[in-house]
Amino acid sequence: MSDDALSGSATETDPALRCADVWKIFRSGETIVKALQGVSLIINSGELFCIRGPSGSGKTTLLNLLGALDFPTKGEVFGLGLEYQTLSSRELGLFRRKYVGFVFQELSLIPHLTALENVILPSIFDSTSRIELKERAAQLLKDVGALHRASHLPRQLSAGERQRVSIARALLRKPRILLADEPTASLDSKNVERVLTIFHDLCGAGVTVVVATHDDRIEKVAHTVAWINDGILK
Repeated sequence: MSDDALSGSATETDPALRCADVWKIFRSGETIVKALQGVSLIINSGELFCIRGPSGSGKTTLLNLLGALDFPTKGEVFGLGLEYQTLSSRELGLFRRKYVGFVFQELSLIPHLTALENVILPSIFDSTSRIELKERAAQLLKDVGALHRASHLPRQLSAGERQRVSIARALLRKPRILLADEPTASLDSKNVERVLTIFHDLCGAGVTVVVATHDDRIEKVAHTVAWINDGILK
């Protein structure tokens, strides 16, 4: 499948994300862990979809499958009408780069790069000019309230500041799907409101936002809330 074919297959009419009877089973020696059990869901474009559940319930595993970072043991996962299991590694990489933004719980900022450089990093090899990238990265840092920390290294930032830089980085390429794992975990109330406003505006522009969280404040503004426990979605 060519780049153009991949782009053309990602239509506006399909659900943004879909799972059909998805199982994820891990084996460690003789121990079997059923991280996901028969998960089926549909998430539409422009929806703020909130996944709630205790630690170890399967939230992060589900996000990884929705973002094509991992494959199910059984079942099917679709993004923008494309079945991930039918795509090559190259096509999956292209899909993630073009359409998906990630906010990881571990944040994964590069320690020797400044906040601004970390935001720019995902697009450093794009055809977009460096000046344009810097301008967009600076605007995103401003949106998340971290522009004043643009020249600081990750070790010089608080946990909340690193979280906001990670959110800005995920938005740089204007994704159609944003997957966020505990994006407000280290934020104070003011910055939680700032992030929720960003999520609301993204959804209004047609971006699909999926958040795994313990934060009740996200649940209150979500279009859909799904609970997961022991790998079972309710």
